[in-house]
Amino acid sequence: MTPPSVRGMVYWCPVCGAEIGVMAARHGEFCPRCCNKPMDVLPRRLSFFICPVCGSEIGVVKEGKGEFLPSCCNTKMLLEAA
Repeated sequence: MTPPSVRGMVYWCPVCGAEIGVMAARHGEFCPRCCNKPMDVLPRRLSFFICPVCGSEIGVVKEGKGEFLPSCCNTKMLLEAA
């Protein structure tokens, strides 16, 4: 049985290596498939940053080696609490 999807959950295709991330969990059962196979749940999660001015959100797919400091509306975006 597939675990319930939550915001930030990452799925991986065991055939082609494609990855997807859940941006917003809704009602219903989410069972993603790729290459005609069920996708596997990865242990890592996406990180989300929110603009305190306008409410825009971004999801970090992969972190680089440098310091990531996103801004929006000339304001530092806030890391969403896990």
